[in-house]
Amino acid sequence: MLRSLVLILLIVNATFYAWSHGWLNKVVGVQPDAQHEPQRLAQQINADKIKVATPPGTDDKTASKAPASAPAPAASAASENNAASAPATSVEASASDANASSTATSTAAVASKDADGICVEAGPFNATEFATVETALKPVLPSGSWSSHAVAIQGLWLVYMGPYPDGDMLERKQAELRRIKGLNFEEVRTPANLAQGISLGRYNRLEDAEAGLNVLRSRGIRTAHIVNIRPNMDVQVVRVSHATVRMQVSLASLKMPQGKGFTACRP
Repeated sequence: MLRSLVLILLIVNATFYAWSHGWLNKVVGVQPDAQHEPQRLAQQINADKIKVATPPGTDDKTASKAPASAPAPAASAASENNAASAPATSVEASASDANASSTATSTAAVASKDADGICVEAGPFNATEFATVETALKPVLPSGSWSSHAVAIQGLWLVYMGPYPDGDMLERKQAELRRIKGLNFEEVRTPANLAQGISLGRYNRLEDAEAGLNVLRSRGIRTAHIVNIRPNMDVQVVRVSHATVRMQVSLASLKMPQGKGFTACRP
């Protein structure tokens, strides 16, 4: 059986060899190197025959120069950077202009305030005090920048007891007055000539003081009497209608009688 198999293999190999060399073409009808689909080969395109189409009106020289336009994106990017930086420069310029405008406005406001000034006044001063104030103002304020006007001041009268020589005597008198029902009184400390005394009433008119004294006498108070602390008088108020900042600083440094400095004008 083995011999039969070997014989078959030899026959098959011999047949294949003869076919592959074309010895059996006429018998079999199929060539070993024949193309089964020749039409597909005919349809294949040769790459060497491909040409790039160019737009109408463009010659070969123009097409050959096309690569030279490659740097355009870089130029475009530079243009965009310049365009982007332009608004920033504009914003900085606008901010600088705004700051300059704000500074100018503030300076103008200060200058306007300094030019207009505010109204200030001091007083009232009696005749002796006003003479001192007038002397102090002349070297500080420009001529005609200040004025004065008279104000009528009512007098002040006290129904008064004392003064007493010491505190013990003052305390005993106050103890006696406390025993009188419904009586109001207060210790007097100023002016100095009336210190350690007792006030039983303050009045702006002499007639009212005399009426009050009569009432006290009817209640058994015999040592009380009337004293005048301030008579009716006309006093002077000094006014600066348009005091600039510099003028206000100068006025604040002045030493006025009784410490009566300049304040805003009253209506």
